Amino acid sequence: PGAGPTTPPAGRGGPGVPGPGGRPAPGRGGPPGKRRRKKEKERRPEEHQFDLQPRQRRDEPLATDVQRVDVLHGVTVDELAKKLDLSGAALVKKLFQMGEMVTVQQSLPDDTVEILCDELDVEVRFVTEEELEFGVEQPDREEDLAPRPPVVTVMGHVDHGKTLLLDAIREADVVSGEAGGITQHIGAYQVRHGPVGAGAGPGGDGRLITFIDTPGHQAFTAMRARGAQITDIAVLVVAANDGVMPQTVEAINHAKAAEVPIVVAINKMDLPDADPDKVKGQLTEYGLIAEDYGGTTAMVEVSAKSKQGLDDLLEILLLQADIMELKANPRKRARGRVVEAHLDKGRGPVATVLVQAGTLEVGAVVVAGVADGKVRAMFDENGNPMQSAVPSRPVQVLGWNDVPEAGDEFRVVGEERLARDVAERRAERARRKELVEQQRPKTLEDLAAEVERGEVAALNLIIKGDVSGSVEALEDALTKLEIPEVEVRVVHKGVGAVTANDVALAEASDATIVAFNVRPDANARDAIDRSGVDLRSYRIIYEAIEDIERAVKGMLAPEFQEVTLGEAEVREIFRVPRAGFVFGAMVTNGEIRRGGRVRVVREGVVVAEDRIASLRRFKDDVRDVSAGYECGIGLDRFQDVKVGDLFEVFEQREVQRV
Repeated sequence: PGAGPTTPPAGRGGPGVPGPGGRPAPGRGGPPGKRRRKKEKERRPEEHQFDLQPRQRRDEPLATDVQRVDVLHGVTVDELAKKLDLSGAALVKKLFQMGEMVTVQQSLPDDTVEILCDELDVEVRFVTEEELEFGVEQPDREEDLAPRPPVVTVMGHVDHGKTLLLDAIREADVVSGEAGGITQHIGAYQVRHGPVGAGAGPGGDGRLITFIDTPGHQAFTAMRARGAQITDIAVLVVAANDGVMPQTVEAINHAKAAEVPIVVAINKMDLPDADPDKVKGQLTEYGLIAEDYGGTTAMVEVSAKSKQGLDDLLEILLLQADIMELKANPRKRARGRVVEAHLDKGRGPVATVLVQAGTLEVGAVVVAGVADGKVRAMFDENGNPMQSAVPSRPVQVLGWNDVPEAGDEFRVVGEERLARDVAERRAERARRKELVEQQRPKTLEDLAAEVERGEVAALNLIIKGDVSGSVEALEDALTKLEIPEVEVRVVHKGVGAVTANDVALAEASDATIVAFNVRPDANARDAIDRSGVDLRSYRIIYEAIEDIERAVKGMLAPEFQEVTLGEAEVREIFRVPRAGFVFGAMVTNGEIRRGGRVRVVREGVVVAEDRIASLRRFKDDVRDVSAGYECGIGLDRFQDVKVGDLFEVFEQREVQRV
């Protein structure tokens, strides 16, 4: 069938037509599969060959119809591509052309995102998680605003009396409960100045003031900075006998960065060596000029013990609040900041929050960071139950599904499903970001730096604490240990007791568990006994930092110091058959040892380094020759020695790293 003009003669290479001997005859078209692929290749459009992006030609510039995008800081390539309505591969290619070699799941720096969007003619706006999920909050109407109490943060150097001052104001004992007399948690309290029931008019009688007590130790720098960000007025406590100290300067810088007014409380005026004028003079160096010196900074001389000047301090705070005209809208869904959070054994996750706007009520659905929940109960600083909290009110909130992070913004949302979805999306973003950071490829600069300083040792840590603020402070202090040869990595951190999961993670990652004010549970203790994981418990943060620092320094590669053992001057050169040259020398200093490393110095310049292969006194082989004696020295390799050269014998000794 098919015989006709187009049918090739038998045996002339037609497809499938047998030639002599029953084999397919060689023909012009070759095997049928090969001819079919060739024809398909000829029919295929040239621009689609090897094209990984069929939506656009390879010679066309990348373009999008999107005019404006709202993105988070640290957005990934994949997330940005979806917002730009492009494929991830197209964006990776564009970044490669810009000189950035990234993967689809890699986070991008803000400046790279701006340059990329500028290339695509797209306006970019960086927003917070809250703005992305809840939209930009509309400004409140003037008729909805109501006066609110000022939020005052007490700041200053460690042991300058911040907590004692607040204790005197509250007339409650707070310091005695702190380990070592050091404030290690953030506490928020509300006090009333003037007789209860008095009017809230000018003069300050019966008006509320919210105080936030921040720790003064330098390890809590991040906590103190956060305290300044949620406050209206900063009270800088300076001891009249000590004056300005390093953490006093830090507190000033944090308050100025947050653009909050500063009121100085010169404390410990009851001491005989108190010198307030010295304090005022020191503060002028940092731009805080007292009012009696012609400046604008209010400075009050107080004593936490004798309660001197406390009323004056409170009056000035309320006067400053009147000048600032602090207002908030109490008739909206509440939002604010998590001041502190911890895991209570009987009550579950507990968070101290500061309401900044709206009214928080029992039964409200809230979300803060990756934690969400429904407010089951609220308590004031004295443990009394509350049904609602207005702006500037600090309250303890129960009902969270997880422990929120200190500093997270909390918001009241409409329903539990929305809160749960928001928390899950944030947790997923956090996990993805952590995964990307762990898988961040090393650059050549990183590799060159590691090669230059030798192999980098790593100290892996798992930090568990009673409250998130302490965990954050420990992590901040430990990761800032400035020892280049050792990298301190926090593998995991959390709030609550040490669990068996923590021990398993420590065993898998070869990590040390740092427990701050917490203990392992029964299962964790059994796991520690079986695995031998190193668990270190602390009650005071100084001890934790110093102990870990010692451990870090113990991991340092040994440091070697060169020690000169002796020197000898070459006087004669002898040629010995079948042994090469022997150099007659006088030992001028120390001693020369056989087998020691030697440096040949000629006119102050090192010309060679070698090893002493033989050492003789007259015809006898000896192990060492002391100063003042002559000897014959044979070197292992170097023979170009001249009369007058100096042999300097040395060794490398291991010394303790400091």
